[in-house]
Amino acid sequence: MAVLNGMLVRSAAGGLNNPYLTGAMHDFAVDYWPPHEALVGARPRGTLSSDWPVEANGRAISGSKARSYSDDYYHRIHVRPQELALGNVASVQTTPIYVWNAFLVAKTLASIDGTDEGLIASGQAEPPLLFPALKERIWQLSVTPDGQPVLDTRVVWNFGGGIGAAVRVTANRIIAWSFAPNWGDSVIERLSAATDILQSETNVEQRRSLRTVPRREFQAQMIAVERERQLLDLSLFGWGARTWAMPIWPDVQLLRVAASAGESRINCDTQYLDFRVGGMAMLRGESAFTHEVVQVQSIDGTGLTLGRPLQQTWGIGSRLYPARAAQLTAQPQLTRLTDTVSTAEVNFLLMELTDWPAVMPASSYRGWPVLEQRPDESQDLTHSFERLIRALDGGMSLPLNTDLAGRAFPVIGWRWLGMGRAERAAFRSLIMALNGQQAAVWVPTHADDLTLLSTISDAGVTLDIASIGYTRFGQLKPGRRDIRIELVDGTVFYRRIINSTETSTETERLAIDLALGRQVEPDQVARICWMTLARSNSDVVELEHITDSEGLASSSLTFKGVRDDEF
Repeated sequence: MAVLNGMLVRSAAGGLNNPYLTGAMHDFAVDYWPPHEALVGARPRGTLSSDWPVEANGRAISGSKARSYSDDYYHRIHVRPQELALGNVASVQTTPIYVWNAFLVAKTLASIDGTDEGLIASGQAEPPLLFPALKERIWQLSVTPDGQPVLDTRVVWNFGGGIGAAVRVTANRIIAWSFAPNWGDSVIERLSAATDILQSETNVEQRRSLRTVPRREFQAQMIAVERERQLLDLSLFGWGARTWAMPIWPDVQLLRVAASAGESRINCDTQYLDFRVGGMAMLRGESAFTHEVVQVQSIDGTGLTLGRPLQQTWGIGSRLYPARAAQLTAQPQLTRLTDTVSTAEVNFLLMELTDWPAVMPASSYRGWPVLEQRPDESQDLTHSFERLIRALDGGMSLPLNTDLAGRAFPVIGWRWLGMGRAERAAFRSLIMALNGQQAAVWVPTHADDLTLLSTISDAGVTLDIASIGYTRFGQLKPGRRDIRIELVDGTVFYRRIINSTETSTETERLAIDLALGRQVEPDQVARICWMTLARSNSDVVELEHITDSEGLASSSLTFKGVRDDEF
């Protein structure tokens, strides 16, 4: 007979009273199921009592609540944008603020806090204000120029009970300098570098710039009449130490296309003008009372795209300027011509880094650029020679003078006169590249320094010139050994003199380091002049704007010879 393995199935109680029933439940219950018909409807043998809570093997469990998509968007107050970084604020700037009640029940706005520093929230009824469930409302948040110069605050929509949302607002409040200069006098633009020069006894220099870029200042004469005179007086009285949005007066232009309120575009000229992405521009009407400062978001060849829409409409002929943050370097002195007319000379220092591109001349010689532009000779130009002379003088005998470097260093006057925006922009780029006294450049005299007497062959390396004492005095020293040969057809050669002799009382022969590569007759030569490797002799350069940027401007520089090419 087969043997089958198995197990006896027993009830949960195992033949005993159920151990999971409390005593009260056991007393209340009958002893068997289903009950006998005779016991149906019988009263229980005991009274049911509560034994809760029932605890079995209790222990602490660490965990965290799992969040869902619903928790990210609902059961809170949303606001956008959450931050307004307005930069320089020179006129009222208005931004829409969207507040959404994402609770599934209605909430009441109790207050709007933080609007006491020249901030105005408008567009909705005053609190308390009921927000139905899932309701969004829009406020217009306006930031005015009135208030603390530096604004960093939070505007809070407070719903009570710790519920709310905030917008952080940061801005630099500046005031628009809307007064126009008197163009009867020039507007002066001043670029000031700072160069530390370490000089040896033989005039070998180590030069380093102490500023990232030159500082930039503007000086102009103002004239104010009647109401503008009163406005000028009170503006200087109240805000003379504040930061101003100063228009770059020489870069003025008149709008040829009208710009309407609400638009974010101004069609205008931008090439060679001082507009900057992230910077400011100013629109001005016929008086200082009519103006608007706008933020420049992007620049292209046909105009400006603005960060915020225009607040006013500007017709054809309105003035448009680039604008920069600036402060007065000194409080102006007002001169009262009559009881309704005052004048003042103002000097502004730009409080922004000068980001004008630095560009050296394209021509080069021996690794340094060559200043090819001829100086303006409408005024007399000067040059001299500087020496490092050390005097030993006891006061009783004759002094002993020693030339430490044993050579002269040319000091060359150079004047620039330019017409139009392109020439003005190129000259400013040159000043930025020179960076005060730091950078060196070859400076030709552009004078008739050498006179050629005979033909130079295409392979010739000698020049016969009219005797000028070069062999005796020039002695192949820096400052008088490099020449610029300019032909009538505009061709230019740069060469170095490596030897010289006197062939007669009327002629000297100069040997140059490289042949010209073409035959040159004396009558083909327009000019042969000296070239000196030099730096600016001053850290400060003034650019005189005689008229606006489409007109005339001038400047003067002085160059001093250096020994950079010898080391």
